[in-house]
Amino acid sequence: MSYQVSFISHGKTVAMEGGKTILDAAAAAGIPLESNCGSTGKCGKCKVRVAKGYAPQDAAAGRRFFSEEESAAGWVLGCKYEIKEDLEVEVPIQMDAGSRKTKLNSLLDNIVISSPIKKVYVEMDKPSIQDQCPDYERVLRALNIDAAGQRPSRGLLRVIPKTLRDAGFKITAVLLDDQVIWVEGGDTTAEKYGFVFDIGTTTVVALLIDLNDGSIKAAAAETNPQNVFGADVISRITYAMENGEEGLAQLHDKVVECMNDLALRAAAEAKVDKNHIYEATVVGNTTMSELFAGVDPTYLAPAPFIPAYVHGIEMSGAELGFTLNPELRVHLLPNIAGYVGADTMGVILGTHIHERPEYSLAIDVGTNGEIVLAGNNRILACSTAAGPAFEGAEIKFGMRAAEGAIEEVYIDNKSGGCHVKVIGDKKPRGICGSGLLDAVAQLYDEGILNLRGVFNVEGEEAEKIHPDLRKRIIKGEQGYEFVLTTKEESAKGVPVTICQKDIRELQMAKGAIYAGMRVLMNEMGITIDQVKELLVAGAFGSYIKTDSALSIGLFPDLPNGSILSIGNAASEGGRLALVSEAERALCDELARKSEYIELSSRVDFQDEYVMALYFPAKEETGSGE
Repeated sequence: MSYQVSFISHGKTVAMEGGKTILDAAAAAGIPLESNCGSTGKCGKCKVRVAKGYAPQDAAAGRRFFSEEESAAGWVLGCKYEIKEDLEVEVPIQMDAGSRKTKLNSLLDNIVISSPIKKVYVEMDKPSIQDQCPDYERVLRALNIDAAGQRPSRGLLRVIPKTLRDAGFKITAVLLDDQVIWVEGGDTTAEKYGFVFDIGTTTVVALLIDLNDGSIKAAAAETNPQNVFGADVISRITYAMENGEEGLAQLHDKVVECMNDLALRAAAEAKVDKNHIYEATVVGNTTMSELFAGVDPTYLAPAPFIPAYVHGIEMSGAELGFTLNPELRVHLLPNIAGYVGADTMGVILGTHIHERPEYSLAIDVGTNGEIVLAGNNRILACSTAAGPAFEGAEIKFGMRAAEGAIEEVYIDNKSGGCHVKVIGDKKPRGICGSGLLDAVAQLYDEGILNLRGVFNVEGEEAEKIHPDLRKRIIKGEQGYEFVLTTKEESAKGVPVTICQKDIRELQMAKGAIYAGMRVLMNEMGITIDQVKELLVAGAFGSYIKTDSALSIGLFPDLPNGSILSIGNAASEGGRLALVSEAERALCDELARKSEYIELSSRVDFQDEYVMALYFPAKEETGSGE
């Protein structure tokens, strides 16, 4: 039997079969609803309120996530609440701070803009009894192009007759590598655009680019809607594997629909005709790239982690399902290996790290941590399974960087003060990755945590903690927690805390990343004092405090170098490849040159990882007495 599920918070209604869940309904309605645990009910991120039709269901109660008052008011876990009658549902609307992933530090001034897209305005003689040249050949004749080398598409041939006559045979021809791919009425030579898409595991970004000068005309970002199938790449690979062609199609369609919507939104904002968008480049990790291309990612999950391809792929927008220009060409940048994808190639290209005069590290921190070390005419790359802690997942009050997320923490053991900075200047709802890192660093620096990441609750070290801060250390169901904001200060009426498990999750994530960097240095045969710079890419890297990252040992302290935040370098690489034929060719060359280092087979990685779980001794960070 079918029931109506109305999402009154979004103004959408869908029909769903009985027994399906609210999460299923949200996916069908195209409403982003987090499910970081793959619908197991463990993460508690898919909280919704059943405003009408609510009936208590044990599996959906999520007792550890809701108070008795919240449960009585209809708050449930969307992944567990089964649809058994018509429902009205409220989904908390979360304003993602998507602009964080659209910020770029550009190398554009250092390259020659040379888009393969060319536009030529021509005025043609009209047909007559004396001149019966066919329309398509008439266009080629006006352009002085030999028809022998042309391969017109069916879509182009369909639009030519009417376009020519509506425009009085005064048209602009669009050429890609000397092939006529489109015609437009009048002189539109100045209107030439493309898109860069960055498919992150958590967030999808679209940048509208003027192909004449490489400038960004508009940007849009959205939560990756594939999250309904799981928060991480393994969950999504598993879904595709268990559900066959249908599952793969669902994952593919979700992300393409999202990309198309973002493109239309950005084009509307910039007042750009969608038919004037001719090319796009796409970056993403290997799993995201394969799912976007509709390629089965099953064999990425088990060892030896083999991808279906590493070369760049060219596709048509029409075959993918985009509703932009019918002749849109889409270029998916090459991968390096199973867990070092096109996004890492974007970082390499976007930083030109291979051209820097001394040894340079680059890291893009997210659900996975991709690391690159370049120098001595070599490019080494690896990926660490950092886990989702930096994205706010698997954290008790974790959330992504959106309104209401704590992004900075200030703790002062001298005064006993604890203050937080919240995105959007709202009451805090939770804590994002940068806030988590900052909080743990502050707790360690102020002596509330020891170097093993354990709360100092007794003994001499505990006595050094200010009484007001000691009061914030409380005993929870799973150990000690530190109260960042009280229930009165918080949006949900419950304290926002950092618990012992959260700290452990962060330690495992930072340990994997630090160990990965050490292994690359071992492979290159260099020491830390030979590294001139650490380039920190991505949204997360743009908002963390370097001091906090050094304090907990996420980044190495470079004796003779510096740590630089470089913004969304993956997208910047995509932009360079979009606007420059030379950069696109260079990308392919660098992908072939890059050496992948598989960490799981390295004994030194395990040794480095165990050591990196600890926080650095304070005298090494300058944070001690």
